[in-house]
Amino acid sequence: MAIPLKKFAGQCAQAAIEGGKITEMSSPRAVVYDISRQWRELYAATSFMSLSVDGWSEKEVAAAGVIIASLTFLDRLGCRDVEQLLRDTLAHRT
Repeated sequence: MAIPLKKFAGQCAQAAIEGGKITEMSSPRAVVYDISRQWRELYAATSFMSLSVDGWSEKEVAAAGVIIASLTFLDRLGCRDVEQLLRDTLAHRT
């Protein structure tokens, strides 16, 4: 099942608002701090099973956290087409 990333980015931002990480008025810069925190968690994560999310390793859960924080950032920036941005960026890197 494909996830439309623009819609999912909006859900990530809404979850960040509901979780108190940001407010409706927060700038994208506020989300950069969460991306940094998520990267540090990924660096420290192990291959052991996560205690917070059943069925996944700590590394997998931490990597998902980086992606969610990054999608939240793109939503706050007002990115109009997340999927195309990712395709274009990947094409540029290859």
